[in-house]
Order: sequence, then C-alpha cells, then structure tokens
Amino acid sequence: MATKAKATFAGGISFDIEIREHKFTVDLPPDKGGEDRGPTPPELVVAALASCVGVFAALFAKRNGLSPEGIEVEAQAETVQAPMRLANFSAKLRFPSLPAELEDKARAFIGACLVGQTLKHANEISLEISR
Repeated sequence: MATKAKATFAGGISFDIEIREHKFTVDLPPDKGGEDRGPTPPELVVAALASCVGVFAALFAKRNGLSPEGIEVEAQAETVQAPMRLANFSAKLRFPSLPAELEDKARAFIGACLVGQTLKHANEISLEISR
C-alpha cells in the first residue's frame, strides 16, 4: 500500500496539500520569501516524527492497560550542509503513566514507528517530470 500526498500551487510559493480527505497549506516564512501561511516542508518532517512517536506511545499505552493522557512528544532536527538536509533527529517523549519496568519494552515498540524507521535508513527518490 502506497502512502500518497498531492501538492498544488496556491500562490506565492505556497502549496495546498491533500492527504486522503485532509487539506492544509505549506509555505515558507517571510524571511525566506513566503507568507507563512503554513508550516514549512522540513517542519512537517519533524512533525511527522513527533506525531509518529506519539501515536506509537498511545498504542503502547492502550495495549498495556496504561493511560495515554499526558503523552507529549517534542522532536527536532538540525539543518546541515553538503548536501543541505535535515539530520540528527531526536524525540523527547513524556509518558506519565509508563512504569519503569516497562520502559525498555516501550522504547523498543515506540522506536519502531514508521517515520522513525524511514528517517534512519537512506532512501532513493525517483523524480518524474511531465508537462
């Protein structure tokens, strides 16, 4: 099963994004030439990691009879050069109901989130251009 997204030019340098039935706008801040109508593409990559860790933490909580209330994730990445890209991703998870004896099991389960696994492995990107 393929995961798909569609980006359509929306003026300036912003794009409207469609994922299944969800729609939002991606843009750059004014100091980068945009109008700040939405998050930047790199911010979405970091948000994808934060939300994936959060979803897996909530799944772990539910599967182990724990409360997902209070779960919070802060993710970040550095912008590095040669070539310019995001690197050194990290995620800090707050999981108030997690007992110490389940921490290793939780780390293994949550660490297997799809976005995190994708970021850990090099990928090839095929770019097809049409007119």
